[in-house]
Amino acid sequence: MESKVENRVGYKSWFIFGIATVFYLYELALRVSPSVMTNDLMSTFNVTSTMLGVLVSFYYYAYTFLQLPCGIILDKMGVRNLLSISAILCVLGSCLFAVSDKIAIAQVGRFLVGAGSACAFISCLQIAASLFPKRYFVVLAGITNMMGTLGGLFGGFPVARAVNSLGWQSATYILAGVGGVIVAFIFLFIPKAMGEKKPVQSPYSITNNITRLFKNPQVVLAGIIAGFMYLPIDAFAELWAVPFFMSKYGIGNEQASLASAVIFVGVAIGSVVMAVLAKKIRSYIKTLRMASLCTAVAFIPLIYTNCGLYVSFAIVLIIGLLTGAQPIGFTIAKESETEEISGTTLALTNCIVMLIGCIFQPFLGALLDFFWNNELTETGVRLYGVECYTNAILIIPIFLIISYLITFFIKETIHTESE
Repeated sequence: MESKVENRVGYKSWFIFGIATVFYLYELALRVSPSVMTNDLMSTFNVTSTMLGVLVSFYYYAYTFLQLPCGIILDKMGVRNLLSISAILCVLGSCLFAVSDKIAIAQVGRFLVGAGSACAFISCLQIAASLFPKRYFVVLAGITNMMGTLGGLFGGFPVARAVNSLGWQSATYILAGVGGVIVAFIFLFIPKAMGEKKPVQSPYSITNNITRLFKNPQVVLAGIIAGFMYLPIDAFAELWAVPFFMSKYGIGNEQASLASAVIFVGVAIGSVVMAVLAKKIRSYIKTLRMASLCTAVAFIPLIYTNCGLYVSFAIVLIIGLLTGAQPIGFTIAKESETEEISGTTLALTNCIVMLIGCIFQPFLGALLDFFWNNELTETGVRLYGVECYTNAILIIPIFLIISYLITFFIKETIHTESE
C-alpha cells in the first residue's frame, strides 16, 4: 500500500496541496484582519471591547459548528466541491461585512466567512493524508500551519496599510477580490475526481464514529492541548496584540501590527522546525511539553516588563517559533484513529481548537472590560490602559501551563509511523 501511495506523489499532488494551502492562507488573512481594524470597528458600530470580541467570534461560531459536518463530508466526498463552495462563502461574507453599517449585518458577514473557512485546514491535512506517504504527515501539517500563519502575516501589516489609506470597508472589498481569484483556481486546477461522491455512511454509522472519537482520550486530549497551545494566535495575535502594543508603547496600528506579523513569521518557521525536531528526537510528547512550557515562560517578560519595543518583538518571535509545535497535536489525534475516519478525526480535533478560540477571544474582551478604569477617548470609545491588557493576557500563560500538564496523560504515537 505504501508503495502505491508513494508512486502517486508528484508535481500534481504538490500542486493540489498548494492550492488548498493558499486557500488556508487566505482564510487566515480574513480571520485576523479585524485585529488591525479594532478602533475603526468600535467607532463604526459604537461597541465595547466585549461586543467587538463577540463580533469577531461570529467567525468561530460558524467555523466550530461546521467542523464535524465538514469532516464527515471530506471522508466521503473529497475536497473539490467543498473547497469551491467554501471559497465562495468567504467572498460573500467579506462583501457583506464590508457593506455593513449595523453590527448585526457585520456579524452575519463574519459568520459566512467562518462557514467558508471551516474546511480549509482539515482539507489540507486530508490531502496530505491521501496523496502523500504517512511518514510525511507531521511535516506537511507543519507546512500547512506555516501557510496559515503567512496568511495571518498578510492580514496584519498590509491590511493595516490598506485600512489607513482606503478605510476598513475598501480594504475588506480588496480581500474579497483576492478570494474570487482563489475560487477560479479551485475550479480550474483541482481535479473533479477529488469531488466525486462515494457511498455515504448511514446516520447510525456517523453517530457511532463521532461517539467513538469522543470516547478516545488520545483524540480529545490532543485537541485540548492543541487548542491551548494556539491561544497565542487566536486569543492574542488575531485580535488583542495590536491594541496591547499600541497601549503599552504609544504607537499606531501599522507599527503595532508588526507584533502580530512577527508572531506569524515565528509560527511559519516554527511549524516546520518543530515538526522536524519531533522527528529527530522521535517524540511528539517531549516536543509539545517543551514548547508549551517555554511559551508560557516567554509571556511573562512580555506582559510584565517594559523591555522596549524591539526586545518585545524578539520575544513574540520566540513565542511564535514555539507555537509552531501546535500542529503536532493533530498528528497525535490522527495517528490514534483509523484512516477510514481520518477526516472526521481531524475535524473533531480542529473543532476543539476553534471552540477554545471562540471562548477566549470574547473572554479576554470581558476581562478588559472588568479591569477597565472608566477612561474614554474623545469619541466616547473605551480606552484600556496597559494594566488592563496585562491582567487579561495573563490568562494565556496560565492555560499553556495547563497544556503542559495534560501532555502527561497522553501516549506517544510517533513509533506507529511507517518508515
